[in-house]
Amino acid sequence: ILDADRRLVVVGGGPAGLSAAVYAARADLAPLIVARDGGQLEGTSLVDNYPGFDAGVDAVDLIQRLEKQAKRFGASQKTCGIERVDFTCRPFKVYCEDGETITSSAVVVATGASPRWLGVPGERELLSKGVHTCATCDGYFYRDRHAIVVGGGDTAMEQALFLARVAQRVTVVHRGATLRASKAMAARALRHPKILLLWNTRITRFVAGASGLLASVELEMGAEGSPPSATSLEVDGVFVAIGHTPNTELFEGLRKDEHGYIYTLPGSTVTSVAGVYAAGDVQDPVYRQAIT
Repeated sequence: ILDADRRLVVVGGGPAGLSAAVYAARADLAPLIVARDGGQLEGTSLVDNYPGFDAGVDAVDLIQRLEKQAKRFGASQKTCGIERVDFTCRPFKVYCEDGETITSSAVVVATGASPRWLGVPGERELLSKGVHTCATCDGYFYRDRHAIVVGGGDTAMEQALFLARVAQRVTVVHRGATLRASKAMAARALRHPKILLLWNTRITRFVAGASGLLASVELEMGAEGSPPSATSLEVDGVFVAIGHTPNTELFEGLRKDEHGYIYTLPGSTVTSVAGVYAAGDVQDPVYRQAIT
């Protein structure tokens, strides 16, 4: 352990990793942040619900502020992808894609989670231009407008119910004939006067308007096994809520739950390997917010 290059390496450059770096740097651990980018947050534009910014804050600006704050206390940063990690021996090893191997006495894993996508034309091109994954983050952009939520689980119903507070109307597009959500959550959505459910329906294309923003979606409607009918629907914003995949494939030696999230002792960031900690969405399937 004494021969390690670093006392602490933080793997991940999003809010969780940078927050960990701030606290570690203030504890005089001189952490090294290793990350390719700023994570999910960089996929949005204006962040309206981060405490302390009454007028909102640009997502990239927020990441840059957190980076500067961590560096002010003694953190350093390396921009690169990570090829693999080794937690089986001490010191721990982090192998970067540029060929460098970093050894560390301790590691904070903060690689986040990635939203699942529909994989249809226009989806990625219109990300943050009408296509989103987090209603809590971006829903207020659609006050008194029409929003679509894609999905049939609890997350989709939560997002639809949240949007119903601010949007003029909310359409839930679900590919099945029944909801996967819990009975209580499904009942709340089904009886809400602002929420309309389209059953056996799939989005096949996101279409931009003259402004470059999302203007409509193309749909296929019809139960599985029957000939589908095509139609289109004008919409201001779409929230894809079909789940997240934690970015944990690199960390084979850590205990995970059935969905791939890193297990931590309740109320802590302690993982199944002593000296390895996990923070943020990589171990949190519930809240999934920048502040958590």
